Amino acid sequence: MMKRFLVWSTIALPPTLLILLSLKPLEIIALWLLGGLAAAFLTVVIMALLTLPTLRSQKRLQWQAAVSLMIVVSIIMFNWPLRVAYAFSRPAFDRVAEQVMAGETLTTPRRIGWFRVKRIEAPGPAANGIDDHGLRLWTGIHPHGNSGFVRSSPDDLRFNLWSHFQLDETWQFIAED
Repeated sequence: MMKRFLVWSTIALPPTLLILLSLKPLEIIALWLLGGLAAAFLTVVIMALLTLPTLRSQKRLQWQAAVSLMIVVSIIMFNWPLRVAYAFSRPAFDRVAEQVMAGETLTTPRRIGWFRVKRIEAPGPAANGIDDHGLRLWTGIHPHGNSGFVRSSPDDLRFNLWSHFQLDETWQFIAED
């Protein structure tokens, strides 16, 4: 029982946590940092499995650690958990976009697809002129900059960006600085 827990905590926990953190969603730089730490940890585990005489015979454990490392690297490179969650949520995003553009006022916070949106901002007249930033579905509100989904072309992001993750030609995930 203890051995299984140790295997799970050292091999399965890093990619599991990274998948959950990716769905938060975090800004991409934080995901890279946490993913890099998980990859480094798993690399140390793999090296220990390959070099320590008492663990060298544990082929199954070596394969599990290698698969875990591949999952972590794939999350760092492609952020596929966020992409999958977005793909399932895209119809809900588009429905909300149509409602907001039609002039409906939607209450927040609300769940849109797999994501909890804390504030919705739409283009149109603003206090200091015309707001042409595109529809924003903010999942994180912070005085120093929000994070969330923006319905805008990737070439037309008029934000003070800290990080930007393109989901498709219509929706982007951004974190402001």
